[in-house]
Amino acid sequence: MNIWILTLFPKIFDSVFSQSIIKKAQRGNLVNIKIVNIRDFSQDLRKTADDKPYGGGRGMILKVDVVARALEAIKPKPYSILLSASGKKYDQKKAKALLLEKDLAIICGHYEGIDFRVEKFVDEILSIGDFVLSGGEIAAMALVDSVVRLIPKVIHKDSLSIESFSSFNLQNLLEYPQYTRPEVFRNLRVPPILLSGDHQKIAKWRKQEALKRTKKYRPDLLK
Repeated sequence: MNIWILTLFPKIFDSVFSQSIIKKAQRGNLVNIKIVNIRDFSQDLRKTADDKPYGGGRGMILKVDVVARALEAIKPKPYSILLSASGKKYDQKKAKALLLEKDLAIICGHYEGIDFRVEKFVDEILSIGDFVLSGGEIAAMALVDSVVRLIPKVIHKDSLSIESFSSFNLQNLLEYPQYTRPEVFRNLRVPPILLSGDHQKIAKWRKQEALKRTKKYRPDLLK
């Protein structure tokens, strides 16, 4: 899988993409991530990528011509996503759908906004939640991580199958609570059932606890 990230701040991604699961996936040639500096496609000496909005207003707007040139320079033509607070809410189902794309480009907006005409050059507009970030870089990191970890051989399939929002989680429940050593920490004990060795009872307990957590934190999933 090939992923391009179009951004004004390419160095932001250095530490995140050089660690943990994403590093493993890149080392194994399971994913190829390329960071594209949008400013490189500006045609003036100052490498201007933003400008004041028409009609007045505060802040700076990312320029459509610069973004379009950056996107069109990617070959072969990728499936393109613009990250925006006004986009369709991103979820695990969409992460699985993006996994099917061999070539994927993600545009990070910044400053006060992005020229509306950029939307005409992309395939989809996505938001990672009902809140506003100062830029699309953090959202891009979240999106890339959520997709890359689904690539076969990146994470063991058995680990994926028990997670919240997993397609194997047929009841659409949040993941059950997990524990490890020490058995007791500041009077907080591991539930005795997990120490019993009775796998049938443990499975039943985990299902019940998953239901409790879902009712408490995400009752909307039970609808």
